[in-house]
Amino acid sequence: MDKEALIKYKFYLCRKFLDKLLSENLITEAQHRKIEKTVIKRLSEV
Repeated sequence: MDKEALIKYKFYLCRKFLDKLLSENLITEAQHRKIEKTVIKRLSEV
């Protein structure tokens, strides 16, 4: 698996997990966006 595909897959898994937390009201929409931005930044550094 190439590096870009791996990054996309990791992001997909993370987003799916964040959506689940949001749907269960464990995080707010603002927290969801903030975490998502941080994950994108961290994945792009790798």
